This record gives sequence, C-alpha cells and structure tokens, in this order.
Amino acid sequence: MLKRTAVPCLLLILLTSAASAQNAAPLLEPKPTFTPGMYETEARNSRFQDAPAKSRTCVASADYDAFRNETMAQYNTASNIKVGCQLSETKTLKNGFAFAMQCKGSKQVLTYEFGKDPSGQELVRGTIQTFMTGAPKFSSSILIMMRRIGDCPGQEKGKAL
Repeated sequence: MLKRTAVPCLLLILLTSAASAQNAAPLLEPKPTFTPGMYETEARNSRFQDAPAKSRTCVASADYDAFRNETMAQYNTASNIKVGCQLSETKTLKNGFAFAMQCKGSKQVLTYEFGKDPSGQELVRGTIQTFMTGAPKFSSSILIMMRRIGDCPGQEKGKAL
C-alpha cells in the first residue's frame, strides 16, 4: 500500500518543483523605447550608394507598440501589397521587430531596431533586404537611419500628437 501512495506523492513533488523552477525564470527583456517626434531620415540603397535619400518626417506613434502596430497596419492595408504579396507574422527581436513580405519574384525582409546613437539621440534603424528569386544579382538592401531631432510642430515635449 505504501508503494501505491509513494508514486503519486513523488509525481506531485516533481511537478511542484518543475512549476517552481518555471516561476523562477528570469523576466523577458524590457521592450525597446520609442519617443514620438521629428525624425531626420537617411536611406541608402546598396545598389546606389552615392545617392542617399534624405528627409524629415513627423512620427507621432505614442510608443514602441504603437510604432510596430501602425507600421504593420500600413503594410496590411496598402493596396499594392494586398494584391500581390503575403506578409509574415512579426517576429520580436531583442531591440525591435522584423517581418517578411513574399511577392511574385521577390522576397523582402524588413527589420526595425530601436536604440540611441553615441551622442544619446534616439534612433530607429531599418533595413529592407530584397532577394530577387529569378535574378539574384539584382538583390539589394536598403539601410534607413532615423534620428530624432526634436518635437513635431504642435507637439508637447516628448508626447504623441
């Protein structure tokens, strides 16, 4: 009789210790930070390195989650993408997120990474890697650097519009 009760007790002890070990696991890394504002953007295409595109744009996303959700919503609702491409689910990275877009004849992998430059300015680093399935020599990548340079017109300091 003792053996019959010993097995369930041992099983209960093992399950309890396994549950305790799971509860003691370290917490996930904190989410990247994003502050809305005016961003100076420079984009460089690996196929046209001497012709960077520069602009300034107001990014009003309230925080990192809003930036990610708004970015994905723009891709999901763009008519040219809805017709001929399929988007993957977003993948969480340590300092951002990534997703892929499969279109006829090409695949793009897009990443967004959040951080600060050496001077402490907030920045968003984006990459778009385009793989041409029928003509690999025409594959390219675009590096996009967005540095926060201040608030947008009509924006309270550091707050979303």
